[in-house]
Amino acid sequence: MNDAQQPINALPNGYRLQEYELVRVLGFGGFGMTYLGFDHNLDKAVAIKEYLPSDIAIRTSDNSVVPQASEFQGDFAWGLERFLDEARTLARFDHRHLVKVHRFFEMHNTAYIVMEYAEGKTLSEYLNRKGVLTESELKAILDPILDGLAAVHRADFLHRDIKPDNIVIRAEDRSPVLIDFGAARQAVGAMSRSVTSIVTPGYAPIEQYESRGNQGPWTDIYALACVCYRALTDDVPIPAMDRVRHDPLIPVSDRCKGRASHQFLAAIDHALQVDETARPQSVSEWRAELGDTPVVDPSPVPAAEISPPPVVEHPEPAPAQEPVKEYKGFSRVMWIALGVFMLVFMVLEISDYVEEQRQAEIARQEEIARQEELARRRAEEARKAEEARKAEEARKAEEARKAEEARRAEEARRAEEARRAEEARKAEEARRRAEEARKAEEARKKEEVRKSIEDLITTGLRMPGGIALDVERGKIYWT
Repeated sequence: MNDAQQPINALPNGYRLQEYELVRVLGFGGFGMTYLGFDHNLDKAVAIKEYLPSDIAIRTSDNSVVPQASEFQGDFAWGLERFLDEARTLARFDHRHLVKVHRFFEMHNTAYIVMEYAEGKTLSEYLNRKGVLTESELKAILDPILDGLAAVHRADFLHRDIKPDNIVIRAEDRSPVLIDFGAARQAVGAMSRSVTSIVTPGYAPIEQYESRGNQGPWTDIYALACVCYRALTDDVPIPAMDRVRHDPLIPVSDRCKGRASHQFLAAIDHALQVDETARPQSVSEWRAELGDTPVVDPSPVPAAEISPPPVVEHPEPAPAQEPVKEYKGFSRVMWIALGVFMLVFMVLEISDYVEEQRQAEIARQEEIARQEELARRRAEEARKAEEARKAEEARKAEEARKAEEARRAEEARRAEEARRAEEARKAEEARRRAEEARKAEEARKKEEVRKSIEDLITTGLRMPGGIALDVERGKIYWT
């Protein structure tokens, strides 16, 4: 993977995780990242798998992995524990055809699994380059993988994501190795997203489309049979969901008739049954059906490698007698009849072959149309999901706008109430002061009247006559 394809959430090339230096990203998905690393202690390359469920978690500026929201905290912690459980289980296996787990550790609020780096090409890349495989070529890959898978099943564990991308053909000795177990990924994905988004169409059996499907060794056997179908026909099998009511999948025993043994093809068809109870229930049962008989390559022998019949010299024949002539005539008739028979047989075989090719082409065109329709449906679903997302964002934005308007209106109302209360307070203060001033003025006037009366009384006492007082009106009368 080049720098242009570097995922946004990936740790940068050259980053150190303890004694491991990250070289580049090997692969990524909704469950996490897989890096090519270099072990500076052991001086060798390793593969490092990081728990990073992108649906519910993000990477922060300090390279920690945290849930996107508090509501995802439980799912994130539960998935991390499943990730570590898977690492503990895989670390118990020491099998040539299963990827080896060296260790695991927790860091940056997440976890990392350090595994063997199986250098080579994936089976998907190998098939894209080579095309279809013969029975013997496929068995050379299938038998070792079945050995490893049997060991996995004996430990009550399942792979759950067998596909050509998860089988690596080692460059050193061309031996196959099974990588990237999907057990924890499916468990976490089933909690945080739709089940259909975490399975591989064409390789996942029907029970993996259900959150509580009846999964067991037969689940991995179906996926491995799909790999065989892809290797023999160059076509990915029709997804299990599309095979439930009407099964349009052409049996491999029909598509590859004459190119592999009937027993081998029939065993693959048996493992491809949609109903999980109708498939082989264990690796040992399926291997017995596959058979171990030597495979004869049915390809025609080049004409240059066919030796001509030996030339036998005969003495000059004696003059032919009548019975001999009759015998020779009969021999020529037989040869002619045999030639006609062979010609008719070849014509019929060619007709059958042409019909098979026509049917295969029809099936291929139907599969192309189905895939296009599936792509169209997915694009339509993505469009609707995007519209729903935008509508939800618009709704939330409208709610936020209304909430902001309500907040501002409430602030304005409170400010108006505060202004009115302040005005009422000031008015009341002015009224109180005016009342106090009025009362003070009245008291002052009464005091002046009182003093005036006292002065008059004092003066009147010195004058003849008398004085009449009208205190209410503030008047003094001389009598």
